[in-house]
Amino acid sequence: MITALISSVLGMVGGLIPDIFKEVRESREHSRELERMDRTADLQLKMLEAQTEAKLAEIDSNLVVEEMKAFSKQMENIYSGQKPINIPFVDAFNALIRPSTASLIMLMFVVTASFYIFGAVGLMKAGDINIFTAAEVIWTSMIGEAIQAVLGYLFGYRSTKSAIRRIRPA
Repeated sequence: MITALISSVLGMVGGLIPDIFKEVRESREHSRELERMDRTADLQLKMLEAQTEAKLAEIDSNLVVEEMKAFSKQMENIYSGQKPINIPFVDAFNALIRPSTASLIMLMFVVTASFYIFGAVGLMKAGDINIFTAAEVIWTSMIGEAIQAVLGYLFGYRSTKSAIRRIRPA
């Protein structure tokens, strides 16, 4: 009887063992498949991030190009607005107004700056201030700032004009 009981139990267990092995094998395959899917998702995410960064860089470069085109168009419009209109007195007035106004302003500036600089040099000659203080008084004042601003503007203007000539020869 015990033999029958043991053989019955072994028969039931023997029938379950292949199913248990099959279940263990499928569970391992399932965990490997999940791991594979996670790796694939990570790779796809990295690829998508790289593509997004590349697209953003392309958009940025296109924006810079569009800004340069708009700036060039604006400069062309300003330049075309400066052309003569074939009315003699208007063309003469336009030709004289800018240089005469600029000359008058420069003359006023030179006279004012001369008084200021001569005053600083006079204090230096009198021994009230040394040369370093005189240089500091002149160049850190509004006069020195104005001189630096004008020189900076002229340098920038000439650089821009020469860059435009290189891009679009006359």
